[in-house]
Amino acid sequence: MNDEVPVLEIDSVSKSYGKVVALDGVSLTVERGIVGLAGANGAGKTTLFRAILDLVELDRGTIRVAGHDAQRQSVEARRVIGYLPEELLLYERLTGAEFLRFVAGVKGLDNADERREMFGYFGMEDRRHVLIADYSLGMRKKIALVAALMGSPRLALLDEPLNGLDTESMRCLRLRIAEMAAHGTTFVISSHVMSFVERICQRVVVLDRGRIVADGTPDQLRRQTELGGEPFEDVFLDLVSRSPGDAQHPDREP
Repeated sequence: MNDEVPVLEIDSVSKSYGKVVALDGVSLTVERGIVGLAGANGAGKTTLFRAILDLVELDRGTIRVAGHDAQRQSVEARRVIGYLPEELLLYERLTGAEFLRFVAGVKGLDNADERREMFGYFGMEDRRHVLIADYSLGMRKKIALVAALMGSPRLALLDEPLNGLDTESMRCLRLRIAEMAAHGTTFVISSHVMSFVERICQRVVVLDRGRIVADGTPDQLRRQTELGGEPFEDVFLDLVSRSPGDAQHPDREP
C-alpha cells in the first residue's frame, strides 16, 4: 500500500434528503493522525461517516479511502476501515467472545491473541462468555470499540465513542487511540465531549449545516476565537456562531 496516498480524500461532497441538506460541498483531506469532527446534532457528521462507508448515495462529489474510490471500490475501501457507529448494532444472542470471533472472520483476521489482550485491556475478561444481551451499555460500547479497533485498521471512524463509558474506560480508550495512531492508524472521531476532542486530536474540523466552518489544530482554533483560557466547548460554540446563516439551507440533517 502506498503510504504517500492520503488515507482519506473528500472532494466537494453533497447529500440531501428531500429539502434537508445534510452535506453541502464538503472537501477534506486527512493524511494521518487523529482528527476530531465536531458539530451540533444534525450538522452532518454521521452522514459523512456513512458516505465514507458507501452506506448513502452521494448527490455530488467523490470520496477516496487509501486511494480507493469509496463508491466504485467500496469493498476495497472498507477493508482498511474500522467503524464504530453511534447506534450500536450487535448480535445479542452471541457472547462477547463469539461476536469478536465472528467479526475477526469477516475481516479475515487470525487474531486470537489480540482479542484476548483487548478483552483484558478494556476490563472485560470476566464477561467474555456472557451473552451480549446481558451486557450493560458500557460493556456494549466497549465490545463495539474492540470490534472497530482490532486488526489495526488504516482508518478508524469513531462516532461518539465516549457514550456509555466510565472515566477509567475513557482513559483506556484515549491511551489506546494514541498508541494506535503512533503505529499508523488514522482516526476521525466525532464527539460532543469537547475536552476529549481538544486533548487527543491534533486537528479539529467543525461542521455546521453540512459545511466545514473551521479546520485547524486546537491551538489555532483558540487563537482564531481569542478564547485562549476558556473551555474548548466555548471555542466550538463561538466558531459555529460565526457561521453565516443561509436562507437557502435552513434545514439540518434529521
